[in-house]
Amino acid sequence: MFLHPESMYRLDLEIAGVSMSVHSFQHWKEEMSFLPFVKRTEVPDYQVVFRQTDTLPKIPDTVIHEDECYRVHPDGKGGYLRSFFDAPRDLTPYAVAEYDHTNGTVQIDCLPKGSHCVSELHNSFFHIGFEAMLIHKKRLCFHAACVDTPLGGILFSGPSGIGKSTQAELWCSYRGAAQINGDRPILSKEKSGWLAWGSPYAGSSKCHVNKNCRVTAIVILQQANECSLQRLRHTEAFGAIWAGLTIHNWDKWFVEEAVDLTMELIKTVPVFRFCCTPDERAVEYLEQQLRKECCL
Repeated sequence: MFLHPESMYRLDLEIAGVSMSVHSFQHWKEEMSFLPFVKRTEVPDYQVVFRQTDTLPKIPDTVIHEDECYRVHPDGKGGYLRSFFDAPRDLTPYAVAEYDHTNGTVQIDCLPKGSHCVSELHNSFFHIGFEAMLIHKKRLCFHAACVDTPLGGILFSGPSGIGKSTQAELWCSYRGAAQINGDRPILSKEKSGWLAWGSPYAGSSKCHVNKNCRVTAIVILQQANECSLQRLRHTEAFGAIWAGLTIHNWDKWFVEEAVDLTMELIKTVPVFRFCCTPDERAVEYLEQQLRKECCL
């Protein structure tokens, strides 16, 4: 049953075009990463409720996935629910989250012992299954640094520590680019092409902007002493992008949707492997090659 009493605290957000009204039994302090995304929509895509309760709903015995602080269970209706625990202090659940993406509702029932786990907005947001909301709205969460350049949006991706932030900052310094996100931009397919959106998850860049840009290229980084650029074939491009996506592997429908979206992405957006130096030479070389490869 979905409840949102008027006495609850309310926060309205819109992230990458996905709107939600979040209600909670306790007040959250303002967090800089979420402030740019505060926006009230008359009919939000999702209604989210955090309720405090003395008794959790019955949790199925079947566990289809277990992470360090939550378990995923079938909900008996073709979907799933999650139970959360405060590891390593207590492995018994303090909260249960139920998701109804068809009707756009999420309800998290929380025991008093778990109140501290949902006392801050970024921790609470983790419980709502935001990546599942995104995939139901045909969006992908991608591990990359995104800059809006004179050539359009460039996404730098690759393993942690490879230099995504460095390349993004170089474009900002030498080409007046605007950083959209430094860690987890959100990708959506629109009539005009693929867009990259800012999100509250920006890593060390702390670039929390509510903006988007049209994606011109996805660049998979590799450190080198000299610069070179190679356009990846579909199989390689798919693998490189898939490695950077946030996926709920336990959800077959989620995985199938993510595969379809990724295939659509690589059909229309070129993906390159860029061996590069950490200096202005990389900017000059990539700019020259993208103009040639993408006919800019």
